[in-house]
Amino acid sequence: MRKKLYSIFLAVFLCISLQGCGKNNNADKTDNDIPVDTTKSPESSQEEITSNPNVEETNNPGNEYVDEVKENIEPKSGHLSASQQYSDAYRVVKFLGLKEYKKLKGGNYTDKAKKNKKFLVLFLSIKNTSNEKDYINPNYITAKIDGKDIEHTFLVNEPFSYPTIFTNIEAGRAIGGFIVWEVPKNWKKLEMEYSAWKNIDGLTLSAKFTPDDLSDPLMYNAVNFN
Repeated sequence: MRKKLYSIFLAVFLCISLQGCGKNNNADKTDNDIPVDTTKSPESSQEEITSNPNVEETNNPGNEYVDEVKENIEPKSGHLSASQQYSDAYRVVKFLGLKEYKKLKGGNYTDKAKKNKKFLVLFLSIKNTSNEKDYINPNYITAKIDGKDIEHTFLVNEPFSYPTIFTNIEAGRAIGGFIVWEVPKNWKKLEMEYSAWKNIDGLTLSAKFTPDDLSDPLMYNAVNFN
């Protein structure tokens, strides 16, 4: 009888113990079954936000500053002639000569103007008195001959040994060079403008020349522009 009671007591104890373990396992499973996305780190989440093309950038202080500076530049005009140089705090521009050529001979090649045309070569010196390098940009030259638009051209040979004016000028240095147009042989007036300095200090430099201004420049010597 005692053995029977002992067996019943042991069976009840085992049942209670098993139910308790079952509850603990279920509780652990409930806690651990919460889905956690471990594929994204905080860094990658931030990366996704900053690289998302749909996120609109509302602050761009750099561009705002540039736009503000451009708006504060007041346009101004300067004038150059055969008898008067142009100068300001950033540059000095001088007329050196104006020359006509029907053809310009060199060692291996001869530049020839078209029929009823001639080359009109303007010689200038430009001194950069600013603290930064300046590039004389051919894309900012506009000109008219007798009221008609005309594009400047190029020469293979160098008249009076001058190089082209379209080059870099280091701060505090000067250069000498030429610009050339192919014009009607009976031209009356050349008008030109250079507008690349407009973004620096608002300057557009203009000049007018007639056949009365034709004159030979001094032979080019780089020492004269140092």
